[in-house]
Order: sequence, then structure tokens, then C-alpha cells
Amino acid sequence: MSEHIRIELERSGGFAGISRRASVDTSKLPPDEAAEIAELVRRIDFDALTATATGPPRAPDRFQYDLDIRQGAEHHRLTVGERAVTPELRALIDHMLQHDG
Repeated sequence: MSEHIRIELERSGGFAGISRRASVDTSKLPPDEAAEIAELVRRIDFDALTATATGPPRAPDRFQYDLDIRQGAEHHRLTVGERAVTPELRALIDHMLQHDG
């Protein structure tokens, strides 16, 4: 079994300017769902995202994603504009927004 993962996500901005939050704690999920989250996180290149996340301020009518991901001793805190979201990060964001409450 993989390490416990806790993720907090906030999507803000967009045309209506409405924020949406989602969170997941793999220790509270069935094993198959926890494994799916772990695989989605494993695919993300955090170093590349960190390099692109420090770009220009938020673009009008675009989403901004604030993520806090903790896995074991690793901790990643990112703010990523909609245009900088990689396909791997998009898969995690979409999964979280579709499965949250």
C-alpha cells in the first residue's frame, strides 16, 4: 500500500469568480480509490510545475488552482494558472472536483 496522501484544492477565478474547494485524504478512502489518487499524484512532475507556477498574475476570466499536497515527508504547495496546468495535473484536478461531495 502507498503512503497516506492528503490534498487540498481550491479553484478560483473564472468568468463568474466563484471559488470551489475539494479535499481528499487517502486514509479515509477504500483501497482502490486511494490507489487511484496515488497514481494520479505519482504522474505529476512537481519540479516542472513549480518552475511554471511562478509566472504572471492571474489572467482575467481564467481559473487559478491552489494546491496543497502532502505525501509522507513530501509537501508541495502550488498556485497554478489555468494555462500552466499539465495534463497530469488536470487529471488529478478533474478527479477531485468530480468526486468531492
